[in-house]
Amino acid sequence: MSENSEIKPYSYFDAPSGEDVFNKWYCLMKPTALTAAGIGIFDVLAWSHPKGYLPTLGRLVHVCWPLFGASTAFVVTSNISSSLRKKDDNLNWFIGGFAAGSVFGLWRKRTIVGFNMGMLFGTLAVIRKIMHDNNWLVTPPNDIVIGSQGVWDYDFTLTKHRPGNWTTGK
Repeated sequence: MSENSEIKPYSYFDAPSGEDVFNKWYCLMKPTALTAAGIGIFDVLAWSHPKGYLPTLGRLVHVCWPLFGASTAFVVTSNISSSLRKKDDNLNWFIGGFAAGSVFGLWRKRTIVGFNMGMLFGTLAVIRKIMHDNNWLVTPPNDIVIGSQGVWDYDFTLTKHRPGNWTTGK
């Protein structure tokens, strides 16, 4: 191994659909954990205000488990669908997204919530798959350096020095 080689982090699309399910699940769990922690902490501090350690932990679990369940349902269902159908197409992603949305229906104990969230997540999953297949980017890639000039770098004075042979107009 050379000195200049970088270790590239695992991406969900590194393996074909239907293969390497555990690494795909683990790759998806990292942002899910951060999102769930943020939502759970916000709920505890700003909304539900449980009293004591055990009720606080219970509330965190109650709020966070649907996110982990939805992520797991998406990865497992889309990869099983891909393995059974022997195709890597948008339908697998829709089925996975629908399964992920159905988890929220189970959480709320409302069938219509599960159906609507399933349709929403299925549609979003298909859009994400189409974006990957066509190399469309929402955010710039990691290797592009984005230069910016902060607001503090400008000179907002009314009497700043004028360059060159600028005159007063007389």
